[in-house]
Amino acid sequence: MDEGQGSNTGQLIGTVLAVQGAVATGSLLDRAFVGEGPPGIGDLVTIPTGAGRVYGTVQALRKGRRADDRPVMDIHLLGESGMASPAFRRGISLYPQLDALIHRATAAEIALVYAQPSAPSVPIGTLRHDASIAAWLAVDNLLGKHFAILGSTGSGKSCAVTVILRAILDRHPEAHVLLIDPHDEYSTALGDRAQRLDPGSLELPYWILTFDELAAVLVPTHDARGYAEAAILRDAVRRARLAAAGDETRVTVDTPIPYRLSDLERLIEEAMGALDKPEGAAPYRHLLARLRTARADPRYAFMFGSLHVRDTMAAVLRRLFRIPTEGKPVTLIDISAVPMDVVDVVVSLLCRLAFEFGLWSQREGMVPLLVICEEAHRYVPSDHAQAFEPSRRAIARIAKEGRKYGVSLGLVSQRPAELSATSLSQCGTVIALRMSNERDQAFVRNVLPDGADWMIGALPALGTGEGFVFGEGVSVPVRVRFAELPADRQPASQTPPFSVLWNQPPPAADVVEQTVGRWRALRR
Repeated sequence: MDEGQGSNTGQLIGTVLAVQGAVATGSLLDRAFVGEGPPGIGDLVTIPTGAGRVYGTVQALRKGRRADDRPVMDIHLLGESGMASPAFRRGISLYPQLDALIHRATAAEIALVYAQPSAPSVPIGTLRHDASIAAWLAVDNLLGKHFAILGSTGSGKSCAVTVILRAILDRHPEAHVLLIDPHDEYSTALGDRAQRLDPGSLELPYWILTFDELAAVLVPTHDARGYAEAAILRDAVRRARLAAAGDETRVTVDTPIPYRLSDLERLIEEAMGALDKPEGAAPYRHLLARLRTARADPRYAFMFGSLHVRDTMAAVLRRLFRIPTEGKPVTLIDISAVPMDVVDVVVSLLCRLAFEFGLWSQREGMVPLLVICEEAHRYVPSDHAQAFEPSRRAIARIAKEGRKYGVSLGLVSQRPAELSATSLSQCGTVIALRMSNERDQAFVRNVLPDGADWMIGALPALGTGEGFVFGEGVSVPVRVRFAELPADRQPASQTPPFSVLWNQPPPAADVVEQTVGRWRALRR
């Protein structure tokens, strides 16, 4: 047995040269280069203290300028274990002394640091450097403090979302999840657990929209004419809601009370007829024309298509949030066929309804919700000028206040640099997959914990399906290889294999007719 090793101690590899904050610098001994070889970036090491043992990960390796200088390593200190209790705990109460011995972590010590948390948790894969040890996420910390999954296209984001969701649903089948799916990627991956809604099956009645959301559909311009039309619409909507409710004291322009579009048209026409000067009628006529066009357009049928106005708000909420779940705890909102000019309105409405449902629920009867927003940079961008304000505001409100009311947020994006830093900063857990763009890496660096810069350098080299997980959902930052999904449970996000498809026999004669039929019916 080597000097400095005991039956419960790993190979001696160095001594402590300096300790500054959460980083210890160590000198590597010659013996570190024999046996198991030198330590690598991300390897776990241990350092004894008077009260127990400190654990850390190697975050940098370097040599001095002279040939006889010993190599040096920087170690990010993670936590410690005591003499009496071997359990690992985050944080350092007693720092290593100078010249303290540095050892490789044994398999038992690695398992101790990355052990399943005592809190409710789910497995999502294995450690990248040790496939025999499972990687765990603490469910309450993950969801209670929001999370983000970031990575370049093709890095495995959709698979990571699927693995995490299916792991949570395996343990918590009565969950309530709303997933906004811009490309219909998850129908196959979550098919047996999900209810899929598209424009043909979705019901979001116009009277649930706030004034800002409705104005985005009917008053798309922001010039002087648009301002006049918005003022007309605001007054007419308030009066239509008031007439339907019959109680002026509790009705605002945003109160979700059903009213008839025919009443809205009549009120606009009456206001136009009361004008002293006919030349001022143009904004009224334009607004009426757009309202009638929206009612007649089949693309907007999920919003304006109902012939009979009934108070279906409770039914809409039950369907969106799966109450009861009936074996399908996830609602997939496929917005790939939603008209582009109302996509932002739909996202705004869904996120706002989730928050408002949590806000107005009583605590003893609370139904916790998880809202996952794919391509989040489209709806909460860093540039407010490019944002649709109601959707940005709805998502930001969940990020800031949702945890108080049982509403959790998951942001998924392949363009982290374009994502709102304010919303991302509210995510207690960040899962970073492969990223090669320097702007994205710099953006993620701002949300990394101190001493974890070495992860940024490793991001471009991550394999597909690998990622770093850090924050509240894990005991310590960890490099994970996500569990592999069966072929029939993978998201439909893979690029079609051109080289294969272009070598197959010609497509069926009616493939174009079938495509046109789905196109016209707005059904993929």
